[in-house]
Order: sequence, then structure tokens, then C-alpha cells
Amino acid sequence: MSTGDTRRNPKAARLERHLRERLDGGAFYCKSKDLAADLPLSASQIGQFLGGLDGEETGIVAERWAYSSGTRWYVHATDDG
Repeated sequence: MSTGDTRRNPKAARLERHLRERLDGGAFYCKSKDLAADLPLSASQIGQFLGGLDGEETGIVAERWAYSSGTRWYVHATDDG
């Protein structure tokens, strides 16, 4: 099981649902620690799950964008390119 396997990991599934809700407003940038403030997950868990997202399977892509006081992610739907 990969860390991003939302079919077997309820924490990853919760993060995926949260990202889908945020994606309703379009693509966004975020930090793991900011997502962790919204969810009962650590910033480390968020980073593991975001790094394991499979855009083809989930429809969500999380790209590492920059590192400054934590990893910044660019999150978008697969059809947003």
C-alpha cells in the first residue's frame, strides 16, 4: 500500500476530500502545515499523502513548488494542466 492509497487509508481519503472541496474554487498553492491546521493530520502526514497522490487515479495533482519554512504545493485538477 502506498502512502497515497486513499482506498485503504482513511486519513489520506479525508485529505483527498478536503482538497476536492478546495479545488471547487480552482487551483491553489498551500503549505502542508496550513492544511494540517484544517485537518486532524500532521504536516508530515500531509506531505506524505500529497507526494503520493496519483493524478490519473484521483484527478488531483499536487506538485512541490518551493520550500520556504515548509514545502509549498501547487494543487490542481488533472484537467487544469
